[in-house]
Amino acid sequence: MREKRSFSERTRVLPNDEVKKKYFLVYEGKNTEAIYFEAVDVLKEYISINPLIEVIPVIRSYSEDGWSNPKKILDRVIQNIEELKSGEVSYETLLNWIMDYFQDYGILENNRPLAKSYWTTLQQICEEKLGVSLEEKVGNLQMACEMIFDILKEESKLENIVADIPRVINNSVLTYSEEIDKICLIVDRDKDSFTPVQYDYVVEQCENRNYGIYITNPCFEFWLLMHFDDVKELDQELLLENPKVSAERRYCEQELRKRIPKYSKSKYDAIGLVRNVEKAIRNESLYCENEKELKNTIGSNVGMLIREMQK
Repeated sequence: MREKRSFSERTRVLPNDEVKKKYFLVYEGKNTEAIYFEAVDVLKEYISINPLIEVIPVIRSYSEDGWSNPKKILDRVIQNIEELKSGEVSYETLLNWIMDYFQDYGILENNRPLAKSYWTTLQQICEEKLGVSLEEKVGNLQMACEMIFDILKEESKLENIVADIPRVINNSVLTYSEEIDKICLIVDRDKDSFTPVQYDYVVEQCENRNYGIYITNPCFEFWLLMHFDDVKELDQELLLENPKVSAERRYCEQELRKRIPKYSKSKYDAIGLVRNVEKAIRNESLYCENEKELKNTIGSNVGMLIREMQK
């Protein structure tokens, strides 16, 4: 997991010495939630988000790409936070940092086969050349990077990469402060992939660690539907079941497309929706907002996150 740098590089301390609080948003989905909260960040002043709040998306690194199970995602967040506190990272984390660097600086050029090739090579370097597993802890980050890059340069012809080792390390560490900031997990209550036992585990872990857990049952599209006046007229049983209505869509997405004709999970007018977020918050209050009860009840508490950031 890593921060989306366009947000996280902002200064923490304001000129009047007030300290900014960072909300680290960890999404289950890859696009829909990210698009929405980017619009929230753009419209911070319009929707009265506290100016001392920074909204920071946490995106998945290479080996986490495609993950959607909330338990798996939460466990990785916990691991990364523990690594941040201890200063000890696994080789898998280090390799993800290197892949993130390659992505950020255009070495991979969004080329998935090339990325897979680099990842395989990095794994082989660790296991065959260094004799370590990806689960093992790195003893000396600087030395490990130098050794990996020396071998990588021979096999891939990359030049001048050793000079960027400090950037690889420093740009990859979460800027999270346990005393000030907040981790927020934003997930769907997807009964097909999120079992009751996993649900209870995620809610309990978030509660014990003071992380925010923001759930929409059945899915984030229902939260988006709350931005419209007629959401109350929708069939609640169908909403909760959210059955497939075609090979590509379920009920909630179909209803959303009736209101946003060009809606897709990867592209939609989130700015227009966020301008109506107060309506969504009011509509949300008509449904369940309790994270434990959302396990089996239609509703959402995403609006409570927005309200918290407005204080």
